[in-house]
Amino acid sequence: MKTIVLSATVTVLTVFGAACSKGGNESAREAAKAPVAATGQSTSKSAIVSKTPEDWIVVQDDYYIPVIDDLSRTLRSARQAFMMKDPATAAVHVRGAAALLSEEPSGASRKVKENIDLTMKQLSALAADLDSKRTVEAKRFDAVLAAAHRADLEGDRLVDESYWYPYIEEPDRHFQNAHQAFLAKDYEKAAQEIRKGEAYVKLEAGRASGDVNHSLNSSAQELEKLAVDMRRKAANNLSEMDNSFRRADRALAQSHQIKAKESWSKKETVRAGYEMKAGALLLEQSADWAGSEAKSGVSATVRDTRMLAGKLTEGSAYAVEEVGKGIDDLGKAISNI
Repeated sequence: MKTIVLSATVTVLTVFGAACSKGGNESAREAAKAPVAATGQSTSKSAIVSKTPEDWIVVQDDYYIPVIDDLSRTLRSARQAFMMKDPATAAVHVRGAAALLSEEPSGASRKVKENIDLTMKQLSALAADLDSKRTVEAKRFDAVLAAAHRADLEGDRLVDESYWYPYIEEPDRHFQNAHQAFLAKDYEKAAQEIRKGEAYVKLEAGRASGDVNHSLNSSAQELEKLAVDMRRKAANNLSEMDNSFRRADRALAQSHQIKAKESWSKKETVRAGYEMKAGALLLEQSADWAGSEAKSGVSATVRDTRMLAGKLTEGSAYAVEEVGKGIDDLGKAISNI
């Protein structure tokens, strides 16, 4: 996938001069409130548009992988060749997946690196067996592909907003589809849609750490159980299902709000704006599952966050002080859902 690198610099206006009658601290506060311009290094300020995945890979019957980047495309090509009984071509793509995993992200933990190394060895062994025309069972093939995808998630390769932002509407879209399928008593379709929503929760968990990582993983496990129960027709409470979707959207919103705070502290202005936009959307969606009263209660925060985020992503004038407050207000609204 082509990476679009968007960055911005912030010009901070500092007030000096003995002629100023205000004290140093008050001057600093006034400077923080003064409008400043975010001048993006990129000449393009066009919004990043929404996307849907090119395809889905379903391995082990219930593990869903959205095809959105180079690794997932390579895994798809490998599986297509394997299903068409073309082991030589499958081996080429399996090795290609190993090569992509070898590009370890900077700052990865030792545990993540060890897991990536182990997965690369599994991929290499699988490719060798495919080349030697040994019998490779579909169960093993799928298990290795799933392991490669999990290792990729842990490596947090969605490092640029152009990778993750186009898909922020996808989780809730699948939750809505599952809701409608449940009402139509199409439990198999509902289970599939839940699994697809779960896949995006796992993607975001790969970018998160600490408590929010725990919340996202817990939500993914909750969705997994819900999908299993749906297939068994054991899920029969619409309200409980919708609450699972509410919690998932809330965990996603929280992750983006924390990322917005981190990006803002690093002066990554444009990225902070996109994280705020994502957080506002997911807050609104979470509130929607909670009911009209909850949605009405967050409407002002959602509106204000979107307006401020638009200034950051478009390079318009903003006040430094209002950004920090806006991010904090977004966090409080998410916590109150």
